[in-house]
Amino acid sequence: MTTLEIFAGAGGASLGLHRAGFAHLACVERHPPAAATLRAAGLPTLEADVRDVDFAAWRARVDLLWASPPCQPWSTAGGRLGAADERDGWSVMLSAVDACRPTWFLAENVMGMSYHADLCGGDHDACPACSLGRITSELARRFAFTGVWRLDAADFGVPQRRRRIILWAGPLPLDEGGPPPTHAHPELASDLGRRRWVTLGDAIGDSLTRASCDRRACYPCDEEHGRACSEPWRLDRPAPTVTTMEEKGTRANALAGWTFNGGPDRASDVAFLVAGIRRIEIAEGLRLQGFPDDWPLQGTVRDRYVAIGNAVPPGLAEATGRMVAGAHRAWTALRAAHVDATALADTLRRHRITVPADLGASS
Repeated sequence: MTTLEIFAGAGGASLGLHRAGFAHLACVERHPPAAATLRAAGLPTLEADVRDVDFAAWRARVDLLWASPPCQPWSTAGGRLGAADERDGWSVMLSAVDACRPTWFLAENVMGMSYHADLCGGDHDACPACSLGRITSELARRFAFTGVWRLDAADFGVPQRRRRIILWAGPLPLDEGGPPPTHAHPELASDLGRRRWVTLGDAIGDSLTRASCDRRACYPCDEEHGRACSEPWRLDRPAPTVTTMEEKGTRANALAGWTFNGGPDRASDVAFLVAGIRRIEIAEGLRLQGFPDDWPLQGTVRDRYVAIGNAVPPGLAEATGRMVAGAHRAWTALRAAHVDATALADTLRRHRITVPADLGASS
């Protein structure tokens, strides 16, 4: 199965899709350090702005088009200007769909894209959820079936609570719940027949200790520094979201009165709570995202922190990729049997039949 990836970043989705059985035609990425990382990882890399790429060169060759458009137009940190933001990449993404005509489509973005802006009135360019509705409508014009999944990377073995939406589209209807989770909260895992969440301690507990303070900045474990070192129990949970701001460290500081202004909501915040550590290291961020330790990040320290914070967790991409891979095998068999696609789609809609969610679990 082939995949073309746009807004590829430093290769989190690339790694996950490879594990799910896809071979890359190209990974399109314009940021030089991220593109260098993709090349160092052995991936076919096209360093270019997606607006300048002729996607028609891949027409009829793409089984899956994966897109991870910039999240800033939809995130709180980015101002949530939606389609009014010049960084919005969804219109370009739809142009890529029209040009290369993939069989399947997957796109990942932040949960903020599914929330309405205050007083949006139900139809406003700057409202993320309104924009999402227009995008799904556009996908429905191009594919027989489409939908939106709301997923948490922790449910797929990633040691991090990272909630994301996944837009999907294709010739067959996929389960509305998305890929079946493999992990769950420790109190629920046994009853659900899943493994327990992978925790902060599982991933980086060996390095997130006071013993590491001889080589990086730490705060004293005393009452003058708020909750520093006071909550080691957080090692038994997945980390909060790894962000592009981990280089700056925890949001707890003297100026903020050692509070998190609504957090802790950054991985470095829990490093502070567990052991008084100011910020997680690059290697720790890689592990919390689910990358292998030897993933060849390129660029400056800042470049690498940004690459990690922007990445798609490979485990999340693998789970969604496997679901599409299972459905694609079914679709390939139906096409080989010369089934009428329009009649099939009508029948599936009428009887509300979907492709079983676990069809691709063993792919």
